[in-house]
Amino acid sequence: MILVTGGAGFIGSAVVRRLLRDGHTVRVVDDLSKGYVNLESDAPVEFIKADLRDPAETERVFEGVEICFHLAAKIGGIKYFHDFPATILDENNLMLSSVFRAAVKHRTKIVYVSSSMVFERTSIFPSPESAVFESPPPVTHYGFSKLVGEYYCRAFNEEHAVRYTICRPFNAYGPGEHPEDEPGIAHVIPDLARKVLNGDYPLEIMGSGEQQRCFTYIEDIADGIVTAGLHPKSENDDFNIGEDTPTTVEELARRIWELCGRSEPFQLAHAPALQHDIQRRIPDISKTARVLGWRPNITLDEGLRRTIDWLRTSVPAG
Repeated sequence: MILVTGGAGFIGSAVVRRLLRDGHTVRVVDDLSKGYVNLESDAPVEFIKADLRDPAETERVFEGVEICFHLAAKIGGIKYFHDFPATILDENNLMLSSVFRAAVKHRTKIVYVSSSMVFERTSIFPSPESAVFESPPPVTHYGFSKLVGEYYCRAFNEEHAVRYTICRPFNAYGPGEHPEDEPGIAHVIPDLARKVLNGDYPLEIMGSGEQQRCFTYIEDIADGIVTAGLHPKSENDDFNIGEDTPTTVEELARRIWELCGRSEPFQLAHAPALQHDIQRRIPDISKTARVLGWRPNITLDEGLRRTIDWLRTSVPAG
């Protein structure tokens, strides 16, 4: 049995679909706090609504589980990180404690889905996995909480022999990622695409537009996480999962504008950057390619087309 925590969320549901494609038996646990479920209603999974902050509930969902993909976390856009620091630290740490203690009891391997945010203060580009030890700790509470989870992996391995694999996805996007109403809560691609589809002009972005990201299509992210989690050479190791070609936010906005078919000349308006908006985030994926034989397959333009098509048909305008 494979357990996916946060399996109704954006990345979690993609991981579930990838596992089901390969014939695995999957149990999903989620508290449905996002208010929507990305899993298909007829998905052949065991679904449990549970609060992983509660050790007793967590222990119950770990019964019979050999591998746990742990994605459940309090997460949001940049403004969420700024507005709810105590919530992020407190609730994510409560979940980590419950999950790892359950893993000890049930001898479960943990595939911990961390974040590229652990590299937010690095000056090493592209950033190899080792940069996490060579860079200052994250300044955002979310990035720090994700780094704490990586330390949980190593500490519980050293003291309790809990097996682990750490995956760090970089800037996942694609169908299933919903735009949010409040600026800064949403991730950049659904936020920009909704603005373009709604006719906003000029197109507003936060900051200069020179920020660099490596946007990675959701199916590639899920494939990388599952490949890493189940690969025999991945045990007790960490891997960057993502596209390694950077794109500026301005270039991203221009591509979305053109793919949406807007007739007006492309024009940006610049809102003030939010605090802790990282300027560069670029992974070195050479270790992932060498050890796991994994690289992303979907180009940015193809991924954006699929995402825009989904937004047109699945997300109400407004």
